[in-house]
Amino acid sequence: MRNISLYRRAVFTGALLVVCLLATPVLRATPLSNTLDSLLALDPLKGASWSVLFVDVEAKQELLNHDADRLLIPASVTKLWTTSAALDALGADEKFETVVSSKSGVDSQGTLPSDLIVSCSGDAIFEQKNRRDLGAPALDKLADQLQSLGLKRIAGSIVIHTGNYRRSCGNGVWEMGDLREGFAPSVDAAGYNSNVCHVKIESGPSVGDPAVLTIEPSFANIAICNTIVTTPGGQDSWVEFNVTPCRDELELSGSFSKGDRPQYLWFPIQNPAAYFGNALRDALSRKGIDCAGHVEVKRQTCADPGQVLVRWTSPPLAEIVSTINKDSDNYLAEYLLAALGSRKRAEGSAEAGLQVVTSFARASGIPREQLTLQDGCGLSRQNLVSAKALVTLLIKMTTTVNAAAFESSLSQSGLDGTLNGRLSDEGLQGRVRAKTGTMTHVSALAGYIGLDNGHKLAFAIMCNNFRCSRHYVRTVQDNIIRAVYHAAN
Repeated sequence: MRNISLYRRAVFTGALLVVCLLATPVLRATPLSNTLDSLLALDPLKGASWSVLFVDVEAKQELLNHDADRLLIPASVTKLWTTSAALDALGADEKFETVVSSKSGVDSQGTLPSDLIVSCSGDAIFEQKNRRDLGAPALDKLADQLQSLGLKRIAGSIVIHTGNYRRSCGNGVWEMGDLREGFAPSVDAAGYNSNVCHVKIESGPSVGDPAVLTIEPSFANIAICNTIVTTPGGQDSWVEFNVTPCRDELELSGSFSKGDRPQYLWFPIQNPAAYFGNALRDALSRKGIDCAGHVEVKRQTCADPGQVLVRWTSPPLAEIVSTINKDSDNYLAEYLLAALGSRKRAEGSAEAGLQVVTSFARASGIPREQLTLQDGCGLSRQNLVSAKALVTLLIKMTTTVNAAAFESSLSQSGLDGTLNGRLSDEGLQGRVRAKTGTMTHVSALAGYIGLDNGHKLAFAIMCNNFRCSRHYVRTVQDNIIRAVYHAAN
């Protein structure tokens, strides 16, 4: 008990772990189940719900089981279902194509007499950041290709065709507070910059003036009702905001003290296809290509695209899946879910995508009662899964042609992704590949552990309803992994 007390003090002070329960003679001499019981019995964890399972994949041997059938909220571990189903249905090398065309070619003066038609199929990698494989923003490179055709002016409009995609303004099962945040994305056939923009808020020139707002990027087509008032310096600033679902409207109220530092809001764009079209128009403009018309979104497939000007492709699916799992990217996960629906159910929506994921889970041997999914990224608290279902999935993926792509998409302990700062000691650096999941009162971890003998462990550790800090729960999760790793080696 003396060692457990030291462990408690280390966690309560928020310091780095200086006492490892698994390094003590008492715990090393104790069977794994007793070690787990000791950890889960710690006072700060009283009342928490756990579901834990470790299996040696090659030996088909269960090493540790604690309530493995219990259904708990997985948070972002949900992304394992979306990404594995996508790899199974589409393949690691699959790419999403965006076709730019026109009813007429570019004339000798560099003018396109008709509309610029953009047929989208779910490519979500049109971000402001550089794409690793391009070394530049994707839309800049797309504009370069159009410029290389001699294009200087579009006489018509930029028309975005969304095919069989159905626009969603967030998921109906997400919490209302999440729907106004940038991490709860709307989804369409195309997207840009994770479908968010930023609103910079500064004090007005004089006391009593409205606060000054700056939208970044400037082409984000949002309407703002601003009633924030500039107040004398030294007073507290406060800002409240409301988002109208499915409409790019933002209501701001409050007061902003003169001289205070700017504040930023992360605003979720509600019309992604139009946002993408505006971003494309901006990229063309910066290359000197003028568009006389406007951006128009047509919710249909273009029956007659005319002459193809550019065929633009996304990175391969394996790279997209890696970004989703390592960075826990909600935006890409929801886009991938809709893409599954588009490709396999002829409707680009979360509902159709979930049908594909659920069918994949059933084919993988997961009983209906062990899995309930409502989204692709894990924001929903209506998602329920057991550790047994997760480990079954993980073992199944080791037998598929996508095994390497799936495993390499997971964060590597002490090296990258959401495990960058975890499990880098006791020979574990790089040995654990896993997906994390975090929400209020939820912490989960599932993946693989590589052993010295070449065997691989598949594991899931889920904890819900805890009242202590996330750091405390994560430390316990890491110590469970240390115990199993040393016992199995």
